[in-house]
Amino acid sequence: MIGPSASQAAPEQGDLFEGRGTRCGTDAPQKDMGDENLEGLSDKDLVGKIAKATLSNVEVLCAQIVERGLGDMAVPGLVALWNRFKGFGIKSPLPEQQLALETLAAIGSHDAKSAISKILAAPALPDSLLPFVLQAAAKVGLNLPQAQILPLIVHDAPTVRARAYGLMQSSNPQQSTLEIGFSDPDPSVRRAALITAGNLGHGSAKAGLLAEFRKNPTGQIIEALLSVADDDIVVEVGRYALEHPDHKALIAYELEALDTSKARKLAQRINDQIKQR
Repeated sequence: MIGPSASQAAPEQGDLFEGRGTRCGTDAPQKDMGDENLEGLSDKDLVGKIAKATLSNVEVLCAQIVERGLGDMAVPGLVALWNRFKGFGIKSPLPEQQLALETLAAIGSHDAKSAISKILAAPALPDSLLPFVLQAAAKVGLNLPQAQILPLIVHDAPTVRARAYGLMQSSNPQQSTLEIGFSDPDPSVRRAALITAGNLGHGSAKAGLLAEFRKNPTGQIIEALLSVADDDIVVEVGRYALEHPDHKALIAYELEALDTSKARKLAQRINDQIKQR
């Protein structure tokens, strides 16, 4: 399901960022310098080019797929593009790999979700690609079973653990699984676990989210904290909004959504202050 842990040395292979050499006796895909005006192609011809996209045209092709809303029509070509680069990107993802994932995530259809799920389940997926695949999976709301999530939250790489917790927002994880992340040694993983737990309404995240809010009140922390807020937290967050320009509109919106008397009054005061600026 997942590649070797980050602490294990990956086998030396050609990386297209370091020049397009050869791998396993076959030529790596070469940059095509003679592409026509891709924006003028028909939808069918555009989609037909994506599987063999090169550095010279992949960005334009993927942008056109999204801009034209080609959706499932483009999924097979994007999967073929991804598969062309199996074994590459050991040190970091290639532009073609990253754009294939981003475009699948932007499409977000059932077929695109299925494609991302299969990519994530591939047994030889390099650690360098795993965070990007998890990010795409989270964007499309992929619902992974508990058995597939557990190895990810104990992965050696903090980025993988953090994105695995982010992915849990689209599933129904056990509270105890989320709470493993509350004591993770890496702060980015702790924040990700707390944010997901808060957004899912788990009160056990309240103390940790409040501590994070006091240290670094980001929009994500504020949303998650207000999802589990009591009256004292509502007052503290409301006062913060009245005294600081950051996140005023977000806090007012979230307070209004709580639909309590105290929250509504604070939201009104914040909105009045915004109008006076």
